[in-house]
Amino acid sequence: MMTNIFPDVAARAAFMEGVKDVMIVSPSFIPFALVCGVGSVNAGLSTSAALALPALVYGGSSQAVLLQFLQNSAALWIAVLSGLVVNLRMAIYSAAMAPWVRHLPLHKRMLAASCLVDNAFAFTQRWREDRPGNPNFLWYYAGVSAILWPNWVLFCATGVLFGSVVPASWQLDFCIPLSFISIMVLQVRSRALVAAAITGGAASVMLFDLPLKLGLIAACLCGMVAGLLVQKFGEQ
Repeated sequence: MMTNIFPDVAARAAFMEGVKDVMIVSPSFIPFALVCGVGSVNAGLSTSAALALPALVYGGSSQAVLLQFLQNSAALWIAVLSGLVVNLRMAIYSAAMAPWVRHLPLHKRMLAASCLVDNAFAFTQRWREDRPGNPNFLWYYAGVSAILWPNWVLFCATGVLFGSVVPASWQLDFCIPLSFISIMVLQVRSRALVAAAITGGAASVMLFDLPLKLGLIAACLCGMVAGLLVQKFGEQ
């Protein structure tokens, strides 16, 4: 029955390749997801709300930032705004994928956008680079997303339900900055991105004590401005 949803054998092969690629690396998401699950409980969310959060806020970075602000008793609008700012990079990912999904109807484009996260984009971009011109790009993306999203929800739920038994000495919180650093290192490939990363990192330290926990938002803006300036004057 499953094969009926694929237009041909090549599309099914691309889908299954996406499934296999993500299954191999899925265990590496467990520490990050456990931290997010435990953080949901520590932030005061009910069990049902904590279980629903990773399914609705599908993005480890925005979820972690949102929970951190809530734990620090920041205003809700500040927490939500910070999560949105952290996810501004998705606009760049969307622009890169737009030529491949522009022909789809609106509801399918919205579904594809809802599954867009760092790992899904990274896997799919690599697959496209290895197979230029392959028309089954979206089927591979679907295979990646079909495993990535349920696994993230499952791992976060494990943290919500059983995170209290994890010893504090394991210090799983450190997995969050490590995950961000690993993503950044793979993406920083130009002078503009280097300038954005250095400026944003330095600003986050210097502006850490801003009221209303606005240091993160200000640091993101500083990094974006620095990257745009270097890109603009570098081209000239």
